[in-house]
Amino acid sequence: MAFRFRVLGSGSSGNATLVEAAGTRVLIDAGLGPRELAERLQSAGVDPGSVQAVFLTHEHSDHARGAASFSRKWGVRLAGTRGTYAAAGLGACEIAGYDVISAGETATVGALRVTAVRVPHDAAEPVAFVVGYGDDCLGHATDLGHLSGEVVEAFRDCRALLVESNYDPALLRDGPYPWSLKERILGAQGHLSNGDVARYLAVDLASACEQLVLAHLSQKNNHPELVRMSAEQALDRAGRDDVALTITNAEGTGWVDVAPARPPEQLRLI
Repeated sequence: MAFRFRVLGSGSSGNATLVEAAGTRVLIDAGLGPRELAERLQSAGVDPGSVQAVFLTHEHSDHARGAASFSRKWGVRLAGTRGTYAAAGLGACEIAGYDVISAGETATVGALRVTAVRVPHDAAEPVAFVVGYGDDCLGHATDLGHLSGEVVEAFRDCRALLVESNYDPALLRDGPYPWSLKERILGAQGHLSNGDVARYLAVDLASACEQLVLAHLSQKNNHPELVRMSAEQALDRAGRDDVALTITNAEGTGWVDVAPARPPEQLRLI
């Protein structure tokens, strides 16, 4: 089986990403309702009961709304920081269990290794994740106000990346949001703009990266073509024609390979 992932939902309507390798399946976030999340898994050919863990980046509803109900219905353990557990009110919920993972720590679920990475965002104890299988890894970061040195370093060897490209500054400033919300989004604990992502791609993108997925696009303050144009120009400046670019929408993506399936080794007769 390939080491691959599939975005099941992206943006303010709900975020969830499925990652699988060698018979192990985990979700990063469960921001969709439990029924919708199960339906999207089934549409991808995946039995919801085969998911072995849900890793939560933080407590905001578009990332954690369906977590407790999904855990309860399908018997799937949740994992995340202590801050996320408390802020999401999971102590008052009936769930299959919760495993604490702090920034810098790695949890092993089946064939996958999941490492938490501290991110700057206005939540209780938010994290990004690096998911590893064998020598390959996927970096996954949504909801962060800037790409800190800690995040850049954690993603240094990732063969695939999912990073938010949330807003276009001009559309945000001229858009319908109240100024207090605009300030929050623009702040160092808010979200990444297209320009923030472009600067990262031009300077700090991992040399190992072959697959880049840009996610969590604002429906009111961004447009997929603006995201694509900004990212492609940055990749061109960096001479990175080896990177496959995917832009998500609210419905997510198809399967994206971190590393393709490897054929079994052939025995040689001597």
